[in-house]
Amino acid sequence: MRKRRTILLIVSLLAVLLILLLIKDPWSTLGKESRKVALRDMDAVDRIVLADAYDSTVLIRVDDSWLLFGEETCNQASVQNLLIAAGRLQISSMVSVDGDEDPGAESSETRRITWFKGNRALLSFDFSSVSGKYLVIPPRSERAYYVTVSGYPDLKLDKVFSSASNHYREHLLIDLLPSEISRIGIALPSGEAFQFIQDSAGNIRMEKDSGFDREIILVPGEDCNDLAIRLLFSYFTSVRYEMRAGITSESLSGSGINVPMATLHVVSFS
Repeated sequence: MRKRRTILLIVSLLAVLLILLLIKDPWSTLGKESRKVALRDMDAVDRIVLADAYDSTVLIRVDDSWLLFGEETCNQASVQNLLIAAGRLQISSMVSVDGDEDPGAESSETRRITWFKGNRALLSFDFSSVSGKYLVIPPRSERAYYVTVSGYPDLKLDKVFSSASNHYREHLLIDLLPSEISRIGIALPSGEAFQFIQDSAGNIRMEKDSGFDREIILVPGEDCNDLAIRLLFSYFTSVRYEMRAGITSESLSGSGINVPMATLHVVSFS
C-alpha cells in the first residue's frame, strides 16, 4: 500500500510539473506578448504618427487615400507597407529594458510610432535597429522585444518604419509619354525663345521667336536635329525628385537671383 501511495505521489508531482511547463512555455509567452507589438486591425487605422529627435511625420487617411500631414498626396504603397509590416510583427526574443546592452552594438535613432483610430491609440511603441536586429519597446513596458516580420525575413524594417516625411512622398514631378506632349516652350536667358509643337499625328514643327518675327521650321528638316528633338520629347516620362529644395518658384524669379536662368514649359494634349 505504501509503495502504491509513493507511485501515486510521484505521478502527481510529474503531472504538476508538466502543467507548470505548459503554463511557462516560452513560445506560448511570446505569442501572448506579440499582442503588445502587432497591429490587430489595420483597416481601423485612420492616422499614423512617426517621430524621432529630428523628424516628425503624420499620415492621415481621407476616404480611401492617405495624405501626408492631411494635405499632400503621398505614396500609397509606402503607407500600406507600413501597415502590413505592423500587422505581421512577431517577437523572436525578449530582454529587460534595464538590461545591459552590448557595448559594441550599433543602434539607430529611436523613433516613436503610434497608430490611431480617432483619438484612441491602437498601438504604440519605440522602434530602433540594433546591430541589424529590430527592437521595439511598448510604452511603460519593462521588457523590450526583438521582432521580425512574418513572411518577410529580409525586409529592411528600419526603412519601412521611417519617420522621415520625404520617405512617404510620391516624388513624381511629371509623367508624360512623348505622344502625350503637345508643346514644349523654351526661353533662354538671352531672351531668345522657341517652341516645339506636335500635332495628334506625331508631326513636329519648331517655331523660333526673335522678338521681331516668327520662323517656322518643320521637323525633320535641314535646319534642325530630328533625333535631338525626338529625344527632348522623351525626357518627361516618370521624372522624379530626390527631395524638396525648400524654396518657392517665385523666389527663383525674384531680383535676389543673380544667375541667368532658362525656363521650360511643357503642355500636354489633355
